[in-house]
Amino acid sequence: MKPILGLGLVILILAGAASAADWNQFRGPNADGVAQEALIPMEWGPDRNIRWKVKLPGTGFSSPVIAGSKIFLSTCIEESGDRLLLCHDLNTGKEEWKTTVLKSPLETRHQLSSCANSTPLATPTLVYVSFLDKDRHVLAAYKHGGIEAWRKDLGQYVNKHGFCSTPMLQDGLLMLAADNDAKGFVTALDPATGETKWRHERENPVRSFSTPVPGKDAGQMLLAGCRALTSFEPKTGKVQWRVETPTEKFVATPAVAAGIAVVSGSSPVNSLWGIDLAKSGEVVWKESANALYTCSPVVARGLVFGVTDQGVAWCLDPKTGKKHWTERLGKAHHASLLVVNNTILAFDRSGNCHLIEASDVFKKIGINSLNEEVHATPAVLPDGLIIRTNGHLVRIGK
Repeated sequence: MKPILGLGLVILILAGAASAADWNQFRGPNADGVAQEALIPMEWGPDRNIRWKVKLPGTGFSSPVIAGSKIFLSTCIEESGDRLLLCHDLNTGKEEWKTTVLKSPLETRHQLSSCANSTPLATPTLVYVSFLDKDRHVLAAYKHGGIEAWRKDLGQYVNKHGFCSTPMLQDGLLMLAADNDAKGFVTALDPATGETKWRHERENPVRSFSTPVPGKDAGQMLLAGCRALTSFEPKTGKVQWRVETPTEKFVATPAVAAGIAVVSGSSPVNSLWGIDLAKSGEVVWKESANALYTCSPVVARGLVFGVTDQGVAWCLDPKTGKKHWTERLGKAHHASLLVVNNTILAFDRSGNCHLIEASDVFKKIGINSLNEEVHATPAVLPDGLIIRTNGHLVRIGK
């Protein structure tokens, strides 16, 4: 259905290739921010297309995730130091339960960070969440009723910018990256028991927050961090190749298009590179202008779309790095981009959602807002969105 925002109609988008039914981990089931087979209203506001809105306790910038009829997210009660895992009903928004995962002094962190940055991961039977306990990295698994199944101390974690280590699922294993200034590592665990399947100690340990993502096929896992893009064999942890970059610290995850990994970081040096996954990590192009830091890019129509923390959006060709367009959106962006069919959703910090056509020609479709700050990347449903604002959890839908 073609957007006709001027008539004030609710616009529905029919997406294309994989299911958005269980947005069970950070950036969705394929860890790429792409929602498929979704019918979502493309106009919303404080009094429009809101199915429900509930107040959230504490502070957290982690994203909501979905498993069946449940929503899971993490938060921190800063007054007491309690780190909580929350469970809400998808249909009503009602809180089903909350549990204190741990209680610890608040960690040192960046002024734009929180003590609940790590997004949970949900499977049909368990939900996993990680927090920092003083200087120890703790991962815990809970049954969907709120009963703890297991927990594991993964080791020391030191990072003056805060803590974030989001569990991801690939090849039936829990994957976690813990790049920090003490002794960084990447590890794979058995989801049922927490047993370590492999652990890779990082060279050149330095703080990063990027999450592991699949590469060109099931036999590859990519991780940006510790001054490099590294390709791992998911089942064994074997390093397939490593490409060093001038960027030390990464937050955004790479995007993969046309066999090219587009990797970007901006601390302390801007880098926006295209790396050929079929040629053992050969760098095929380099750029530095409008490099990404916090917001992960997305792929649509064979093009890569990104937005900087300062609100400069762009579209580029993954094979050449050529930018088709560069345009200003909001003043500050922290949430990663989403793509629903051929529409890019870019949430700025003020809570405005900029809707852009996925095209090599810039076309802004519209702007929606809930009039509340948004730091977390929303979750996508078959018929809407779950948005975490600074104070509420909101379901967008007809």
